[in-house]
Amino acid sequence: MARTRGIVSLTYDGTQLCHVETALPDLQRAGLTATFYAEPATLLDHYPTWKQAQAAGHEIGNGSLIGAALPDGSLPAWTTEMILDDLSEADDLLDELFPMQGEDSIALPFGNPQCADRADYVPELQSRYSVIRLGETGVNAAALSSANSLKVIDPSDLNGNQLAQIARQAVQNPTWIVFGFDGIGSGRRSIDHAAHVQLLDFLAQNADLVEILPVIRAAQMLNRQGQTAKLV
Repeated sequence: MARTRGIVSLTYDGTQLCHVETALPDLQRAGLTATFYAEPATLLDHYPTWKQAQAAGHEIGNGSLIGAALPDGSLPAWTTEMILDDLSEADDLLDELFPMQGEDSIALPFGNPQCADRADYVPELQSRYSVIRLGETGVNAAALSSANSLKVIDPSDLNGNQLAQIARQAVQNPTWIVFGFDGIGSGRRSIDHAAHVQLLDFLAQNADLVEILPVIRAAQMLNRQGQTAKLV
């Protein structure tokens, strides 16, 4: 039986200008696809570019909560109902703008998933969404029973060598590494552009050893593999 391959998913928060000007060209040069978690206002600012990106194989996911969170990740002014309404409105917008995309994943802010009255809103979201990138740091098994609790790597304080070393885990072991980028070369919590390029170069050079997929495609692949395993 073939060894389960590791997975790397590159995700970018906020559909920022630096993603248009830097991340997308870097990915195109490396021949890789990724997930961009959209904030509605910035998405609409450059919609033609994002439409082309989605057509080229990138996932445009739901990141509507990311820009609203406090630095610690919490949403103390929001009730769970408000959070669900906001995600639903963003879902409707993505369906309208990208009708051919189908299912997409959602991403939560880095940090503490609390809303009003210190309530944890994650369980309610997990009952409604099948693929969720949490704000919790860590790596994932490459054979999950569910993709609604994905841990993420915060790359904001890491250099290119460190990023490549983390990605190497997925080359060597059946793990699913989800990188959660913010700014690339500029913007909030940005990493150095050269570090981003170094990671993409490493992944491109090892593309025969690891699956490099947008989050939703990785989740769908694992779901198909799980269904096949149950039939064997």
